[in-house]
Order: sequence, then C-alpha cells, then structure tokens
Amino acid sequence: MNHDISQKRKAFDPPVRVTDTGREIHISIDLPGVTEEQIRIDLERTTFTVSIMDHDKPLKKTIQVQKGSRISKKRFSDGILEIFLEKPSL
Repeated sequence: MNHDISQKRKAFDPPVRVTDTGREIHISIDLPGVTEEQIRIDLERTTFTVSIMDHDKPLKKTIQVQKGSRISKKRFSDGILEIFLEKPSL
C-alpha cells in the first residue's frame, strides 16, 4: 500500500504554464480537485515551490525562477492557481 502512495507522489506533475511579460512572470498551475487550504507556496532564492497536502504527505512541484523575484499577487479559482512574480529591477 505504501508503494502506491510513493508512486502517486512521484507522479505529481500538474500542467504548468509560465509566461514572462518582461516585468513579471505569470505562473499558472492546474490543480483540479484541490482546495485552497491544501496549497502552500514558497519562494526561496531561485526556487518556487507549490506543495499540496495529500493525506498528510506533501506533493511538490518546483519551478526555477530568476533570483530576486518576489510574489506580487496570487489567485486560486476553479482549480487553477495563478502566481505573479515581480522580477528584480536591474
């Protein structure tokens, strides 16, 4: 039974769209069946991580971003998580 859970964790690879508008990065992640309370987002240096709590075990998706980026806006609606990252000024 534990083997099934570990396979599910490895298979967590939701569709992600990343758009760079020049001044900001827009990340859109499809998370059908997930509630907002299950979602945790972290941004540390160049690593943006979305974690979903599933039966007390986090499922994680990591995206590399530009150093110095910061979260400017986040929105979750109809199973789609949208994150806007402000890029550092040069």
